[in-house]
Amino acid sequence: MSFNYRHISKAGARILERVNNPVARFAKGKEKQRIQSIPEFMRPDLPIVDEAKKFKTEQDWKFLPGDRVVIVRGEHKGNVCVVKGRDEHTNGYLLDDNGPSKQVVVPKEYWQEGQTSHVVAIPKTMTQKDLRLVADIEDEAHPGQVKTVAVQNIVFKGTYYDEDYKKILPYRCVFGQTDLVIPWPRPEPVEDGNLATPPEVTREQTYWVDSVTRNSIPKKAFLTIRNPRSKYRRGKITAKDLKFLVKPEMPLTKSEQAALAMKEKLGEIKKLELTEDDKILISERVKSYLDKQSNSATTA
Repeated sequence: MSFNYRHISKAGARILERVNNPVARFAKGKEKQRIQSIPEFMRPDLPIVDEAKKFKTEQDWKFLPGDRVVIVRGEHKGNVCVVKGRDEHTNGYLLDDNGPSKQVVVPKEYWQEGQTSHVVAIPKTMTQKDLRLVADIEDEAHPGQVKTVAVQNIVFKGTYYDEDYKKILPYRCVFGQTDLVIPWPRPEPVEDGNLATPPEVTREQTYWVDSVTRNSIPKKAFLTIRNPRSKYRRGKITAKDLKFLVKPEMPLTKSEQAALAMKEKLGEIKKLELTEDDKILISERVKSYLDKQSNSATTA
């Protein structure tokens, strides 16, 4: 809610807190009311998931638009479909015409190009557990031929840079047979806009440096690309700047003064250095001690 009751009373603040953060037993009812207030053609088929449970990476989604999947539950069980899109609010998948759909009434202001009726069929979103990835693998019984299979589960092993997606992607492998990699679907090509520059033109050199001492930009042109009144171009430091740049001196406490004085006294004490005679005496005592230890061990 955009308005605030906190300025009225403490009771108003408590009411606002309950509305924005309902308890668990009221949250489901509130969500149901919100869903019912949405028009049917915009209403999600699956429940909205929490922000922490939303799929974010390719490992979470497992299927990308362009993948072939088979439906394993429901009325359309066994149909092989192509993933056309994803619903990030419900972690659902939108399939092609082979998948489930529903008839809804769409107001005329929301009609698409070429639409001629108020009643249209829109695809239903499917959950990940209702789908299995379909892949073409080599048929061991018939060498040189491929067969289409449904993958029960997939795992991810290692990463590589995908030139089409322009990012790092994990290898998608069959569970229990990690040497069998299922490639990601190729994304649909995006046409360049009218203002796009062809790749071959962007690589053409249009500027050459003719001097390393003389600036190629005239001095009078700098005022057109830089703000001459910018605070970062001032030639002097003000008192306000010094306040942030210079650390203030804080008075030392009595304990800190005593610690510094003790540190200075310890620094004035001259450290004793071992002489050659001291080193010989220490080595003889260590040798005699080791000899006694070895003799006692032999006697025992």
